[in-house]
Amino acid sequence: MNKILLLTTFFIANFCYSQDYSADKIPANLLQDAYAVVRQKNETVELSKIDELKYTEDVVITVLSKAGDSYVGAYTNYSPSTKINLFEASLYDASGKEIKKFKSKDFGDQSNVDGGQMYTDDRVKYLSFTPTTYPYTIHYKIVTITKNTIFIPRWFPIGASNLSIEQANYQFTNKTDSKIRFSEKNLNNYQVQKIGDSNQVTYSLTNIPAFEEEDNMINSRNIFPNVIVASDQINIAGIKGKFDNWNDYGKWFYENLINGKLDFTPTQKAFFQDLVKDAKTDREKVQILYKHMQNKVRYIGVQLGIGGLSPFPTSYVENKSYGDCKALSNYMIGMLDAVNIKAYHTVIYGNSNAMDIDDEMVYHQGNHMIVYVPLKEENIWLEATSQTSPFNYLGRFTSDRKAFIIEENGGKIISTQHFNPEDNQLLVNGKASILANGTLNFEFSEVSKGLIYENYSSYSRLTEKDLNLRLKNRFSDLQGINFKKKEFDNSLENAVFTSNFDFSVPNYAKIQGNNIIINMIPVNREETSVKKAKLRKFDFKIQSGYVDEVSYILTLPEGYKLPTLFLPIIIKSDFGEYSLQITPKEKNNFEVKRVYKQLAGTFAKEKYNDYVDFRRQIAGYDNTKILLEKL
Repeated sequence: MNKILLLTTFFIANFCYSQDYSADKIPANLLQDAYAVVRQKNETVELSKIDELKYTEDVVITVLSKAGDSYVGAYTNYSPSTKINLFEASLYDASGKEIKKFKSKDFGDQSNVDGGQMYTDDRVKYLSFTPTTYPYTIHYKIVTITKNTIFIPRWFPIGASNLSIEQANYQFTNKTDSKIRFSEKNLNNYQVQKIGDSNQVTYSLTNIPAFEEEDNMINSRNIFPNVIVASDQINIAGIKGKFDNWNDYGKWFYENLINGKLDFTPTQKAFFQDLVKDAKTDREKVQILYKHMQNKVRYIGVQLGIGGLSPFPTSYVENKSYGDCKALSNYMIGMLDAVNIKAYHTVIYGNSNAMDIDDEMVYHQGNHMIVYVPLKEENIWLEATSQTSPFNYLGRFTSDRKAFIIEENGGKIISTQHFNPEDNQLLVNGKASILANGTLNFEFSEVSKGLIYENYSSYSRLTEKDLNLRLKNRFSDLQGINFKKKEFDNSLENAVFTSNFDFSVPNYAKIQGNNIIINMIPVNREETSVKKAKLRKFDFKIQSGYVDEVSYILTLPEGYKLPTLFLPIIIKSDFGEYSLQITPKEKNNFEVKRVYKQLAGTFAKEKYNDYVDFRRQIAGYDNTKILLEKL
């Protein structure tokens, strides 16, 4: 086994020196749908001490067109605890001839400040290069050494669409007495070669053609090969730890990164106690304190030292009135602690794709922190970074996924706030009239709930100019729309947003001789741009379901009638349900009711075209027109 490992190491180390970098040497199958081709990517990770990890990237990538420039990836982050030992790069032309060896002046260096951050001691060094001709090849090598071993570089060789891979290798070596854990996924599907054991292992991947992004693809980590490595002994900013299960990890996290951060003074605690003195329930207390926090603080990222993992104390936020997600969550928990309500720091992946904490293997995960408050009558979830989020409301950014809660006695994985399709509602109820000249008058109330709430709740915070622009875009198919009323009610307590509209639309109905043709769904019409796939490669996911209902009383113009009885339209499928009914009422009135229920779920790729058919069918019925005859 050792001989095999030595040969593998020798092969990886010398691969770049024997390769021909000319673009015409790239296999034809790797050029199809590709913006760039990874000729080689050798990653070596060496855990030499509990507090020392060496990471080497040796990459050769050929960029075929301007669309591939962003795939080069010649950059690295560094900080006081992570040093760059080597960063070198060379440029080759289409024939594989070296035409430039980059010098220090060709590398940029800047603070690694992200959106919403104020300052950080993390920096990024990167190759600053503007190509003039294509194809070209970049060969770069980066070596970093870090004291922080809680993060071990992971192997995700297929990292982007339209990127082919000629050769990718990952080697991990453990020179400590730590026990190493591995999470290996989708290796067999891509014929990944694995050699070695937990102390020295190599993974190799060759000849992978580019893939194209598909609509509603499932998460890439459930498709492509990936390896995650973790050690039971870690170091972060000089703090060491040892754990191999979620409970022990939670204890370590609390004792070393959270404990002592609730440092309100007795006077400050008395202030919070006074704020809730008239509250009749713990729920009311949580609500009052959450509102106080929203009014007092704002989100600004401050990432210094261990700040990327550990929250700043409550006193910091009290004095500064700002903080990042950890600091603000900690502040909220501190206020609740002052009034004897238990709450938990909760680590989570914040994104709209509902990415879960992977509970199959213990390693540091998550990029966001929220607050979990388990009351006797219900679980309360709080997004501490938002000044506008409703009470006990997690939107698409953090709902419906697994999270890691931390307490002094340990940690565990739980699921966050869940929204069923019936919880996500867009409900229109009103009355409309069609005039003989084709004008539509429509007065209605629109209620949005659940995840739909965040689609419209910003209306009440917009300037008149921005609101008019937003409404113009939203009702773009109603040419000449004239609003007589625009009123909004934002219930932050219940996460319900209500819009009250009254508008007229000239020429909404089409005059055809003595008859009038009208579209029965004037607002919130379902549309679709999804296309059928000749060869769908990946399973797909509908992230969240919802119910979209339009119900109104329609008054026909004097002297016109609906010539025939409208038969109800009812559809049921694995993807959802749809119904459209037009029911005669007194005089010249009709009740129009359309209900569309979209279901969430993960579906096999073979069903994708059925889904496209379903969406097209719904869009077609939502474009239903009826003819009114003149008496």
